[in-house]
Amino acid sequence: MELLFSLVFLSLTFSTFLHPTFARGGQQQHSSLSSGIFENSSYNSGSTARHLFEDNRLHLSLDIARGYMTNSQLEKALKAFAQRCSHISRIYSIGKSVKGVPLWVIEISDKPGEEEAEPAFKYIGNVHGDEPVGRELLLFLANWICDNHLKDPLATLIVENVHLHILPTMNPDGFSLRRRGNANNVDLNRDFPDQFFPMNEDVHMRQPETRAIMNWLRDVQFTASASLHGGALVANYPWDGTQDKRS
Repeated sequence: MELLFSLVFLSLTFSTFLHPTFARGGQQQHSSLSSGIFENSSYNSGSTARHLFEDNRLHLSLDIARGYMTNSQLEKALKAFAQRCSHISRIYSIGKSVKGVPLWVIEISDKPGEEEAEPAFKYIGNVHGDEPVGRELLLFLANWICDNHLKDPLATLIVENVHLHILPTMNPDGFSLRRRGNANNVDLNRDFPDQFFPMNEDVHMRQPETRAIMNWLRDVQFTASASLHGGALVANYPWDGTQDKRS
């Protein structure tokens, strides 16, 4: 159901926002990895680490039952995906967490990394460390697109008309610590600028994960975005606060 909701939301968003907007991947200051880098045997499907993108669906289901992927397993899964789906994707890092974990992004497009007059859409998962479902869901979405872009109209639409950027985890440190905040115990969802509460206007005082997202937004002109949280259904819109926190 969650996957279906994500795909429907994505479809509606694209049908609404399909107008000429320059979309591209991260620039050279981002650590971009081409498929040729992933020849190391540790990323092969025979590795003991769990990979979401293996063709064996039974094995996949059994692995999921064991729990969420660790950060190390997530990175290996991303690199395995980049190798398997290199014709329509690339991965790049927008920065690192407090503990130095790379913030990997999957870009999916028929021309990944190139600038085109197409809308760019981004998904962010795991903003709060203890809300991990988005990590897995976004990888399933990427995998579904890779498997179906030649036969499913929606998947084809996404690949041929959109630059889709997926950040499975914004808060890998909080995930490993099993808590809401990052390694400094800061709620990253409250670490961005606020028009009514300018207590954190010094960019150097913000967390590295927050700065990475802000730099990413300056680099890529996203037409629309969504972040995946857990625990409640909430809709937010830009500048939705008030000074008295009541109205």
